[in-house]
Amino acid sequence: MKNAILLFLLPSVIYSQASIITTFEYGNKPLETNALEIELTYEDESPVPDFITDTFNLKASNSVNYLSIGLIQDNFKEKFLMGIKADLFLKDFFGFNLDLIGGLLIKPSDQFQFGPRLDVTLLGFSNKKIGNLNNNTGYIEVNNTKFYSNQVKLSFQNVWFGLKPSFFAAFVPNKAFSIFGHIGYSINASIVNIGFSGDDVNGDQTSAVENIDVDNLTFNVITPDNIENAKKESKIGFNGWYYSLGLGINFNQLNKNK
Repeated sequence: MKNAILLFLLPSVIYSQASIITTFEYGNKPLETNALEIELTYEDESPVPDFITDTFNLKASNSVNYLSIGLIQDNFKEKFLMGIKADLFLKDFFGFNLDLIGGLLIKPSDQFQFGPRLDVTLLGFSNKKIGNLNNNTGYIEVNNTKFYSNQVKLSFQNVWFGLKPSFFAAFVPNKAFSIFGHIGYSINASIVNIGFSGDDVNGDQTSAVENIDVDNLTFNVITPDNIENAKKESKIGFNGWYYSLGLGINFNQLNKNK
């Protein structure tokens, strides 16, 4: 995580391009989950398989607060903005998404900007720890990945992609700082997986994923009962209205003002 943050900060500090703005945002976005108790059983694919049965819970939710850090190139070809940002959230599980930003920049004055914007979610990922599959037979195999650690960690994962059209407005008191906000609508599609992580034969960390529809994995909702489609009910929903407020810093201009 620290390395990811440095990747976003360093370009604006080191290269100090005049039009690069580092952004920090705080906002609220949809995160819809049902209150579920889920039973998971799994048998690995090695010649002498190991077996796990475990239960985990999802808490009911409608939205989540998030923090964001990004880089935006202002005045791209004089009337556009473009950039990239990462959103982080924590609510019963860890979540992360990486967005590509594009927008039309309208500047009635040097102190005020506004316009439409479209964020494209290149990758969204959430992870909730479930339990451990004990290695009692030499190694554990998942989709041709072999784990040799004593335990393999299991996690419930949602992966998503989508679009976030929005409208933004910014107040720019000087060339070094800007205060902005935007409101928009999130449209996403997600898939559900079970993640596995452990050590390979050399002791290095490795991972694999398994779809919950495979024959050697069962995924059932215990509570509430009479749930027919556990996969559908356990998906995290990210569609709906969102908003944020943020601060933009142009480190190049900040250094000039010192």
